[in-house]
Amino acid sequence: MKKILIILLLLPFVVKSQVRQGRDEGRRFQKINSAKIGLITEKLNLTPEQAPQFWAIYNEYDNKKIELRKNIRRSMEDAVSLATTDDKIIAAQKQIIALRRREIDLEEEYMSKILKTITPRQFSELKRTEMNFNKMLIEKLNDKADN
Repeated sequence: MKKILIILLLLPFVVKSQVRQGRDEGRRFQKINSAKIGLITEKLNLTPEQAPQFWAIYNEYDNKKIELRKNIRRSMEDAVSLATTDDKIIAAQKQIIALRRREIDLEEEYMSKILKTITPRQFSELKRTEMNFNKMLIEKLNDKADN
């Protein structure tokens, strides 16, 4: 009875901490995404006619890519789990390969959609900017982890 009372007393603090952590992660993601959008906007030098069309397509693509990568991470966790059967590990590995194929198909599909709104040079700059942004983000995360 005493344990239940202690758990009930501590539960609001645990829930509040989890909610705050979720909000902090959401704000962090939003901040990163805003920086990415700002950098892409600056580097591509979109015209007023290009911008709305480009961002509608790009955001749709980016959301689908994020969802695929979440699924890949989940499958990777299953594939490296030592607490699962060999058959499940193999199934998870096959799932990862299938998801990577879907990711490539998605990139190919959206490349043609995006190229209807921007020039090939701007597309090339988009890919370069995404790569540089990801590299910069990883460096910042590594620096933060070192400190």
